[in-house]
Amino acid sequence: MRINEAYEHAPILPGPGDETGGCNCNKIVTQCVDVTAPVTLVPTACLGTVTVACQGMPVVNCTADPCGTSSTITVTQRVCVTIPVRYDVSMNTGDPTISCAEGGSCGPCSPCGCKG
Repeated sequence: MRINEAYEHAPILPGPGDETGGCNCNKIVTQCVDVTAPVTLVPTACLGTVTVACQGMPVVNCTADPCGTSSTITVTQRVCVTIPVRYDVSMNTGDPTISCAEGGSCGPCSPCGCKG
């Protein structure tokens, strides 16, 4: 997250006596900063009870070996497997940090429309 928003400042008005030889150099300065808010997302998945239901009739294949000494029976059954899954994500936040932006001054700042 980056915040590049400055708040409007009222001009600094000269103090008494400043118009006559005092400091007549009024300035407004801006400084951009980088704000970091670390967020860690942790996924979870919880499995419910698995259910199985037969679909239709089984298919039976029988294969004998070439010598006729054995046979292999293969039974194939279509099944419908239902697996309820609940997905969730939890969020952990770290401590936000702030640092001066590279280059320091960023010129006039424009409001971003966010209120904080």
